[in-house]
Order: sequence, then structure tokens, then C-alpha cells
Amino acid sequence: MSLDDDVRAELAALEGAHRLRTQRVVDGPQGPTVILDGIEVVNLSSNDYLSLAGDRRLAKAAAAAVDESGSGAGASRLIAGTQRAHVVLEQAVADWMRCTGARLFNTGYAANVGVLTTVLRAGDVVFSDELNHASIIDGCRLAKAEVVVIPHLDLEALEQALARARGPQRKLVVTESLFSMDGDLADVGSIAALCRRYDAAFVVDEAHAIGALGPEGRGLCADAAVVPDVVIGTFGKALGTFGAFAATTSPIAELLWNRARPFVFSTALPPSLPAASLAAIEIVRGTEGHDRRRSLAGHARRFRELVPTAGGARDSAIAPIRVGDDREVMRITARLLEARLFVQGIRPPTVPEGTARLRVSFASGHTVQQVEKAALLVNDAMRYNV
Repeated sequence: MSLDDDVRAELAALEGAHRLRTQRVVDGPQGPTVILDGIEVVNLSSNDYLSLAGDRRLAKAAAAAVDESGSGAGASRLIAGTQRAHVVLEQAVADWMRCTGARLFNTGYAANVGVLTTVLRAGDVVFSDELNHASIIDGCRLAKAEVVVIPHLDLEALEQALARARGPQRKLVVTESLFSMDGDLADVGSIAALCRRYDAAFVVDEAHAIGALGPEGRGLCADAAVVPDVVIGTFGKALGTFGAFAATTSPIAELLWNRARPFVFSTALPPSLPAASLAAIEIVRGTEGHDRRRSLAGHARRFRELVPTAGGARDSAIAPIRVGDDREVMRITARLLEARLFVQGIRPPTVPEGTARLRVSFASGHTVQQVEKAALLVNDAMRYNV
């Protein structure tokens, strides 16, 4: 049997299990409403939490950078690819995140893999929440460290595991702050205290919190006055652009420059993206950013008032609704699309077996009327499901 035949059989198996992903095409910018497969729908599936992805100020900053510096970086930054825009953005991130070092990455996935494979060595021990993102899981595996999986948000289990880890090896705890599929929050203050007690490093993926939570949008750690060894943040969610960063100390940032393989062996971000991200940071840090975060939290609270089955933290922009069955969650997604509401069904392996769900996510640019109508439609769809 040829490789093509093998792949066809694998695709057929995915389809039979109701887990075959298909492409949906958006025309125009991301936003609270989008043109999806030619139809205008209210968009409750995006990570564009502050409605900045379609903001003309970001596009204007990107266009100006293209005019000045061209469309590409040309190489890895270690060879010939560092442009002024990269340096300026790293300085802006360090100032915003109140740290001494920052390093840009092309994606949040690359940032997590790059950081974990750089700061962990064979023989080290890493303690990872069982619902951490795939990029964290892969980073831990590639680091060849001993991986201890901690039950989700279980502080007692984490302390017991840390207490058992004796010896000279490096210990590191890694977690998301706002979990991307459950919308719940890690107790970063208590985790940081355990790290201090047991002499463990602390890495926090704030991808879904950066911009959306905390003072100046600096995330959950800043809100709790916690300073991890490394904070991973992304520009492609609440900030509406593309790319990621590690906010850390100067020595760790320098080590990432030398050792983080996704950074060392990737062509740098085109200068237009750092320029747009710089413009986004200015918005997020200011009064407008504060107002957008307040609107976002208001939408999240209102939806949860109207949809009792919605999970996640009270102010979290991510409100999952458990369905369980893979086929049924996609049927509900299809019904909602017929009503011009786009809420993506999420199935394994993105979430654990038997926990397929609607992942409702809000943006500051949604109107209260859109949120309330969405709640009505979701409740109706779920009742029909029962």
C-alpha cells in the first residue's frame, strides 16, 4: 500500500470518528463579525479578545514598516536578520512587562518549545499541569527532562511531587495562567510560593491572558504580583498581530538568543509585524486598553449569567460548554451557524476524550445585544441537544 493510500485510510478513520477537520474561509479582517464561507456571522470563536486584529492603526504601522524596511527579514536574527524593529519591540516588551530581558519568537508554540528546551536539561525534572497546551507538552518532551504530570490545578499534588524530587537536578514548574480550552485560572500566587519553598524555577504561559487581564494587560501574574522566571506571551491573540515573546531576565534572554533552536534556526519576523505589535502595546497599556478589558469582562459575566452551563472563570473571555460527544458538538456548531452564530466545536485530541465542547470566546467589540442573542441561541441549541 502506498503512503497516499495509508493517508486516505487514516483520513477515513478520522471522518468515521467525527474528528476530521475541514477548512473554513474568512474574507476580510477578523472581528466580532466575519464573513465565513461567504456568510456574515457573529464570531464567537476567535482569540481576538480586544478586537484589535482589524484595527486600522495596526495595519497602518505595518504598512509604514514595509515601506521603510521591506517585506522580509532575510534570515535568522543571528545571521543577518535583526532589524531595528525587533530591537525596539523587545525593549518595549521588557518595559511593559517590567523585566530586564525579552526575546521575540515567531509563534507561541515556538516560544514554549524554545524556552523549555533551553532552560531544561536531561535529568532535570519538570512539573506540568495535565491540561497544559500541546506546545508545553512537546517542549517538555524535547527537553528530555523527567516530566511529572500534575492533576489540573491541584496544588496539593504539586507540593507532594516537588517534595519528592530530591537531588541536584533543576526543578521547574510550568503552567498556563488562563487555560485556553477550559477558561479557568491557575493560582499563580500559590504556585510561585511552592516554587520558592522547593527551589524550583517557574515558567508561565500567559498567551490567553496577555492583553486581556491584569494591570496594563500584563496578565494574571502581574495581577497577583508574581514574577516568574519566564512569562510567555503572544501578540496573535488579544494584541491582534502575530508572533510571541519570552519576558524574563537579561541572562535568560541572552541564553535564548544562543540556544533556543526555534529562534536560532528560524527566519526572523518581518519588520511589519513588530511595528504593528508595538502599536498594539501602546493601545493595550493605555486608557483605551483598560476600557476594552472592562467591556470584555462585562460580556463574559453577562453570558455566564444567561448560560448556566458555561464554564471558566467569571471574567474569562473563554466560556466552554461541555457536550461530551464528538458528533453532537459538531451538530450543535452547524445549528448555530445556520443561525449566523459561529461557535467552534472542540474535539480530541485538543481536549481529553469524552469532553468535546463548544468553545465560546468573546471580544471587546461585541455588543451587549450580540452577547445576549448568542446566549439565547446557545441555550436553545443545548436544549435541543438534550
